[in-house]
Amino acid sequence: MKVVFILLVFAFLWILFAPGSGIVSLISKRSELKKVQQETAQIEQHISELQNEIDRLHNDPSYLEEIARKEYGLLKKNEKVYDFSKPKSKKDK
Repeated sequence: MKVVFILLVFAFLWILFAPGSGIVSLISKRSELKKVQQETAQIEQHISELQNEIDRLHNDPSYLEEIARKEYGLLKKNEKVYDFSKPKSKKDK
C-alpha cells in the first residue's frame, strides 16, 4: 500500500514538474507565448504605420514637401529663411 502511495505521489510530482512537459513548464510556455504575441502585435502595428508613411511619401506631394523642409531644411527656388532664434552660447553646444 505504501509503495502505491509513493508511486502516486511520484507520478503527481512528475506531472507537475516534468522537464519540458509538466504543468509548470506549460504555464511558463503560455506566458512566453502571450509575451511573443504582444510583441508581434506591436511589430505589426509599427509595420502598418511605416507602410502608411511610405504610401504618403509616394502619393502626397504636400507631405513630401513638409518632410523635406522640416527634416532636411530644403527650400523652394528663390525662397529665403530668416532665423530669429537666439545664438547659442558655447556652453549650450
